[in-house]
Amino acid sequence: MTTTAPNLTQPLIHEPDQSEPPAPTTALGPLEFLVGTWTNQNLANDNQGGPASPYSYCLMPLPQEESYILKNFSYYEEITFSAIHGTAPNRGGYGTQVANTLFYEQRIYFADGPAKDQLVHAENGSWLYLTDAKQLLGPYGNGEKPGLGDQTVPNSQAPSQKYDIIKQMSVPHGNSILSAGSYANKTGSPVIEPPPLILPTGVNTDQYKVKNVGNLNPEFTENPNLPLATAIQKNPASSYIQFDVDSNDGGHPVTNIGFEQQHAKVSRYFARYWLESFGSSDYTQLQYSQTIVMDIPVNGTVISFPHVTTNTLTKKN
Repeated sequence: MTTTAPNLTQPLIHEPDQSEPPAPTTALGPLEFLVGTWTNQNLANDNQGGPASPYSYCLMPLPQEESYILKNFSYYEEITFSAIHGTAPNRGGYGTQVANTLFYEQRIYFADGPAKDQLVHAENGSWLYLTDAKQLLGPYGNGEKPGLGDQTVPNSQAPSQKYDIIKQMSVPHGNSILSAGSYANKTGSPVIEPPPLILPTGVNTDQYKVKNVGNLNPEFTENPNLPLATAIQKNPASSYIQFDVDSNDGGHPVTNIGFEQQHAKVSRYFARYWLESFGSSDYTQLQYSQTIVMDIPVNGTVISFPHVTTNTLTKKN
């Protein structure tokens, strides 16, 4: 069977046109720079980075009878971020937490191996930038008067929260994840080190080190962030925004359907994103390393395996 490569020329989502109110991108804080479509493209002065040779890697364990196997590979993707024409205010009585929202849609394809160009992962969700505000008086800020207004509840106070970045994601394996975190503006180029939780403990890991159809690049298996570090070393950034989110922060949950709870339960998700600029005010490169902790029974013992995905993306013009 042959596979036709996907058409990546069109954005995956498009917010319906509306002149008033406009999509409030300036209220999105650092998320504003994600708006648009990102794909694997050859990097500046480099013949690598595109679908044929992406700076990416996926480390993925799979249950196999009373043991496990690996399905590790490089991949390419398309991801579109779209601002909605409004906000999602969470009213608390005396204060409001405003969720400024980006929707996203993602498709991931094998870049190598026997299933090259086939879809391997699809995902959608939203990113939220949380801000604080006083609570409007009445349903529309005008109390009981007609029309819209900006009156606030007497004694209203803007709340505060520890985390101002939220990632919500839905995966068609039957998993939903809610993670929280923060961001930081930094100068220079990021130093990308190996991610935590590289190998599981309490189980034989010899297959992680042997090249075979399920483990095409043992060097990347040892350090899935190596493609990211190589890409940024070839073309250093001048500044970047770093996002960190974790499902353990803020008491946010991970949910799984019944089958997954028994055989490959997702118990944690954490990720770091680097949104990078190269000598201008534009952010044109997006790198990420995300880890999904999967609890897989092996010979009667539940073992926590890291499922790591990393990629280097370029914003489409």
